[in-house]
Amino acid sequence: MKDRLSVTSIALVALTVVLVFGLSGCLFSPRTPDGPPDGSDIPWETPVTTTIVLTNLKAALVGEGTANYMDCFTDDFRFHVDPGDSLDAGEEGEARYANWTASEEEQAVSGIFAEASAISISFTSFEPPDESQDETFRRDDYVLVVDWAPGQHVSEQIVYKGRATLHMRKTGSRWAIYEWVDRRTEAPEDFVTWGVLRGDYRN
Repeated sequence: MKDRLSVTSIALVALTVVLVFGLSGCLFSPRTPDGPPDGSDIPWETPVTTTIVLTNLKAALVGEGTANYMDCFTDDFRFHVDPGDSLDAGEEGEARYANWTASEEEQAVSGIFAEASAISISFTSFEPPDESQDETFRRDDYVLVVDWAPGQHVSEQIVYKGRATLHMRKTGSRWAIYEWVDRRTEAPEDFVTWGVLRGDYRN
């Protein structure tokens, strides 16, 4: 009887060990890293640096992925157009550019994606960031090239140029843009800014 009990006890202990170690892979395995917001094939990296934020932004524009694009911005994002662009818009300037939030940003980029057949973007660092704190800024000159599908742009290619001061915030390990200050780097008769393009697609 005693032998039978000891065998039963050993069997129960063995079963407990198997169950604990079998489940430990589920209970203690590392969390799967965040993937691309669109769940698509658009390249995406966890934005642990401000440079990766711009890499993700470029990939989202080229791949025309709205969710990926918006993942580069905070919920309290604000955009500030070049004052000259606002003045050039005349009476429409305030309606186009005032109180620009993440909602307007998503609205504008969705409209651009709907009418663009191809997009490319390059950033050239003008003033690098200091990422030792949880908030920083960087200044980058951009060249945005949009090939437009048939429509209001008549299938033409348009180049947009400017300088962006990008204020970024780190939450946990992830950086995102919370403020974009747009400025001209060229005479407006030569090139218009990304800010002008944004305003064209604000509903």
